[in-house]
Amino acid sequence: MKLVDKAVRLQYRNAGYITVVSISSTLIKELQNQPIRVVLVEGDLTENYRHLGFNKSASIKTVSESLKVQQDGSEELWTDHVLQVLIKFNVHLVLAQGNVSERLIEKCTDSKRMVIGSVNGNVMQAFAEASGAVQVAYITQVNENCVGSGVCVTIWRSIPFDAADRINRTAIMLKTEGIHLVTVVLTSPVTAQMQTKEDTFWTCAYRLYHALKEQKVFLGGGAVEFLCLSHLQILAEQSVNKGNQGCSGWLHNTSSWLASSVTQYRPTVLKCLANGWHRYLSALLYNTASYSSEFEASTFIQHHLQNATGSGSPSSYILNEYSKLNSGILNSDISDKLEQIPRVYDIVTPKIEAWRRALDLVLLVLQTDSEIITGLEQTQINSQESEGFLFL
Repeated sequence: MKLVDKAVRLQYRNAGYITVVSISSTLIKELQNQPIRVVLVEGDLTENYRHLGFNKSASIKTVSESLKVQQDGSEELWTDHVLQVLIKFNVHLVLAQGNVSERLIEKCTDSKRMVIGSVNGNVMQAFAEASGAVQVAYITQVNENCVGSGVCVTIWRSIPFDAADRINRTAIMLKTEGIHLVTVVLTSPVTAQMQTKEDTFWTCAYRLYHALKEQKVFLGGGAVEFLCLSHLQILAEQSVNKGNQGCSGWLHNTSSWLASSVTQYRPTVLKCLANGWHRYLSALLYNTASYSSEFEASTFIQHHLQNATGSGSPSSYILNEYSKLNSGILNSDISDKLEQIPRVYDIVTPKIEAWRRALDLVLLVLQTDSEIITGLEQTQINSQESEGFLFL
């Protein structure tokens, strides 16, 4: 089982931080029924660690760095000093954002203390806010004001005996009152699938975040596209029926040739846009394996399009028939009873931006076509000289 230590900072009642540690379950059981004090280290918890802003003095030369024997003795002295600091402030849990000395972990385990390394920065910040702890760069900076309290340790899930015997690790949960932290645990029997699962999760999480931030969503599953399709068809029919009416202000920033041809070509352009929506929805239904061919999917769309237009209010028709339409897309193989499935929603801003870019491309093509045609009027080319040329 692989656990992905990714935390989403949302407010839940039963929130906490889940991780896998190489600590005996006996120590965890001794600490789980009591609130413990915590220290947060924002770097590595090793003897030779120096923070990124550290500048070594040029006038000092340490000779003992080249002597392994003195190094081992120095690490032992440093480990004893760290343990004394933890004992002095009655700290039983240390969370470090970087690597942790193996020797320090062994000594702390013997004294019934837990040290966990490689903790995500968001987790550190969440525990700092909830427990009142202050992150420090070195363990020697710890004082009474830097120590947090009220953290509880529990065994999150028991690992099967054969797996525990192989990896000797335990999944634990750390939580404290008022913490705004949720750990998402992703598991899979195939390790190669983990990255795909994590990417899928974060995609959903960001979509939910933006939907909550915008406080508005579109009906998904092709509902909004279906509404646009019906609206475009209505506009195209109105343009044909009204003739010259309603053409003022449409594409008013274009050339005089195109402005004078709005009445003639506007229904055609709107119809082409509607056909684009229709083909998109047909491909959507066909790709979801709901229909055996795009023609069958197109027939399904045309049927509901006629009903929506005949109802007089396409938006009301879509809202009333959304469950049936969505079930028809996702559960088309069920003929007797359509299952009630949850509604699908889309984020507003990305969809509108995609439509805007597509419309800008259409307008650019129309303007380019206008320039080519008006250019032919200014350039005199006889039929013999124009042989072999194709003008669009």
